[in-house]
Amino acid sequence: MAKYILIFLFSSVSAFAVPKEMVLESDIYVGDTVHYQVELTETNESNLDLQEGEFYEDDNLPSYKIFGIAKEESKIKASLLFFKPGDYILPVTWEENGEKKESTFLIKVKSQLIGIENDIEDIEPPLQFSGPYFFRLFIILFITAINVYLLYALYIYWKSKPKVMDALWEKQPVLEETTKRLHTIETYLQSEPIHEKDLAFKISEYLKEVYSQKLERNLLGKTDSEFLAELSDRTHIEDSLLRELRIYFRNTKYDDNPTEITKETANSIWEKIKKDFEL
Repeated sequence: MAKYILIFLFSSVSAFAVPKEMVLESDIYVGDTVHYQVELTETNESNLDLQEGEFYEDDNLPSYKIFGIAKEESKIKASLLFFKPGDYILPVTWEENGEKKESTFLIKVKSQLIGIENDIEDIEPPLQFSGPYFFRLFIILFITAINVYLLYALYIYWKSKPKVMDALWEKQPVLEETTKRLHTIETYLQSEPIHEKDLAFKISEYLKEVYSQKLERNLLGKTDSEFLAELSDRTHIEDSLLRELRIYFRNTKYDDNPTEITKETANSIWEKIKKDFEL
């Protein structure tokens, strides 16, 4: 007899066994993130399933959302977010002896509202100034007009005031180096006496300054031979003209007995070099 009673009790427990469902939070309110888990407890249970997404219950707006699902062999963990209060049963399914079963675990969601929020609070009216409305408006506009006029007058005053520059801080215009060297040559051509050696040095310095800017290279420290070799490589000036100028510089600049020349000769030398080198 005891044997049959044990068999009956075991069969009853198996028949009414369900997966173990729970939420970690004791009180659940709208907007809270709820942690839910379900676990199979019997060997004849399988295929535990829970879908992610938003779920609707006779409404245009979702009632709750299931996300962050983590599935194991016989357990599922998920996060829940409820958008309105009520009693909810999640769409959890599993198979028991080949038969599909659904969850009956009830989750109660409370509202954060306590029932008195619908009352409209009394709002005090804004402070009012005494006196007629148009009079107050006139005063405001009058004061605004005075402020605008004063600002405009101050602007005109500062604009018309002579600008005084501090000689110590005012940036002085810088005369371009090529212009200064050109002016030096032209002044020397008007002086007396004119030494051809000095003229050659001045012309050589001027050429190096001009072509340093044209070629965007520093040619000032180069010898005449190096400078003219750069012009041969980087310009379209004829080699015969470069060779002629090289010989002229070598014979003139390093002559121990400087030769004195006339203004006409000096100007002729200068005009020829300007023409040959497109100055």
